[in-house]
Amino acid sequence: MITRYRRRETLPVAGPAIAAELMDGLGEVGPHSHEFIEIVLVESGRADHETRSVRRAVHRGYCAVLRPGEWHSWRDCEQLRVWNIYLGTEVLQSALSWLRDTPECSSLISPPAPGRVTERVLADPALTNVIGWLTAMPPRQPADGISPSARRAGLLTAALGEIAAAPELDEPAAGLRPAPHLPATIASTLRLLEHDVAHPWTLGELAEHTHLSPSHLSRLFSQATGMAPIAYLARLRAEHVAADLINGDDPIAEIGRRYGWPDPNYLSRRFRQVFGVSPRAFRHRYSQATPS
Repeated sequence: MITRYRRRETLPVAGPAIAAELMDGLGEVGPHSHEFIEIVLVESGRADHETRSVRRAVHRGYCAVLRPGEWHSWRDCEQLRVWNIYLGTEVLQSALSWLRDTPECSSLISPPAPGRVTERVLADPALTNVIGWLTAMPPRQPADGISPSARRAGLLTAALGEIAAAPELDEPAAGLRPAPHLPATIASTLRLLEHDVAHPWTLGELAEHTHLSPSHLSRLFSQATGMAPIAYLARLRAEHVAADLINGDDPIAEIGRRYGWPDPNYLSRRFRQVFGVSPRAFRHRYSQATPS
């Protein structure tokens, strides 16, 4: 059974949906997913970190970014200290909208290829800096009643800057592959799609918003993200559908309508393109069976 962590259990009730907490001496944690973005950072110890596509031994400095709907688990933990950073997707349109204007950060939080998560590895002094900023993060419910919103956003901005600059896992060093340029028009298009995934966006409508021709927008978008705008939208929708399928019992057709796919057959086809299985098979596999 995959546990699903909800916003109300993790994110602040007021201010931007940003939080961080240290899991000290973390033991085995079974498969679980989230209604928000989670970034995990190993401070010390070791464990096996398992996702939908891979199980790998991880140590100090390992970092992974999990989008809504993706599950992960911790196995064979030894003196494990892990920082969890929680982000509501809406902060990408408000308090953290600048992420879309920075190529390195945009690639950090953008949906990765289906079946894998974004993984980075931090070395000192960057790792020490990030841990210091996360340690200073205000608690989810501060006792003094003073609004911690600006402090949360500022500390997280510093932490994400260091994480985004770190090399991807298995890369020999940072900076060997320069991040692609992210034009302002593409950052704007990403915000439009993420802000309203249920809207029946067309390439023509997106082009009107960006004052580009459809062909020019499609070419720039593909160069920046590796996929066409409508394919990117399909991935976002599939993430939302997946999050609702896990540990939820709403009819699949109703979930599809919620996120812009009113035709169940079309929903199934597009979902399969992202997650490799039909929505029904996904629900059966990840809500009833513990992955091996």
